[in-house]
Amino acid sequence: MRAVNLIPVDQRSGQPVGAGRSQGAAYAVLALIAGLAIMVYAYGSAKHEVANRRAQAASIAAEAQRAQASAERLAPYTSFIALREQRTQAVRTLMDSRFDWAHVLHEFGRVLPSQTSIASLSGTIGGSAGVSSSSSSSASSSSASGAAVASATPPGSVPTFTLSGCAASQTDVALTLERLRLIDGVKEVTLQSSSSSSSGGGGATGGCPAHAPTFSATVIFDALPASSAVASATSTVSDSTGAAASAAAPTTSGVSAR
Repeated sequence: MRAVNLIPVDQRSGQPVGAGRSQGAAYAVLALIAGLAIMVYAYGSAKHEVANRRAQAASIAAEAQRAQASAERLAPYTSFIALREQRTQAVRTLMDSRFDWAHVLHEFGRVLPSQTSIASLSGTIGGSAGVSSSSSSSASSSSASGAAVASATPPGSVPTFTLSGCAASQTDVALTLERLRLIDGVKEVTLQSSSSSSSGGGGATGGCPAHAPTFSATVIFDALPASSAVASATSTVSDSTGAAASAAAPTTSGVSAR
């Protein structure tokens, strides 16, 4: 008698019933679970990154607010520095509007050659209204007239000096003219006359030795600032005095004691 195996072919290898049919579905479920896990991980990572970025943005905003507050506290210092520079420039303009007689006389003594002597020296500043301020000196005497001296230098005027003296030679006269051009603020130096004494008696001419050249020259300085510039500088100094008082109040209140 022939034996017949009645067990189905798909069950003859010892596999459980239905294992072959459900294998594809199991893989699909595992793939779905893995996809969900990846999505959950990506969502968590993105949420964590967003939270970090928001924290950084909040920190930067707080730092910006602190910097703005610090800048507002330091604003009076900045205003005071600008005010100081403005007042310094205004004071410099006022200083330039006055002629420095002492400095010019010092410059004359500094640049004159040793072989040149000055017999007389006079300086004049004339204003548009006819007011003048003058200073003069000579080798023998000096005089000053109080009525001719104004309390302020006329704006826009041109300081002019006239000097006369003697030198050892005509070469020294030319050197004197070159030296006079080195004085601060000098615009032009003009030789008015230069002559040598032809007398042979050994006498002196105008206090100079015999045969020594005598000369006279005019020294013209740069024009002083115009009245509009002086008035503007005066107004700036006057206005900035009140501004300095108002700027000082927030400066002291904005500084805390440590």
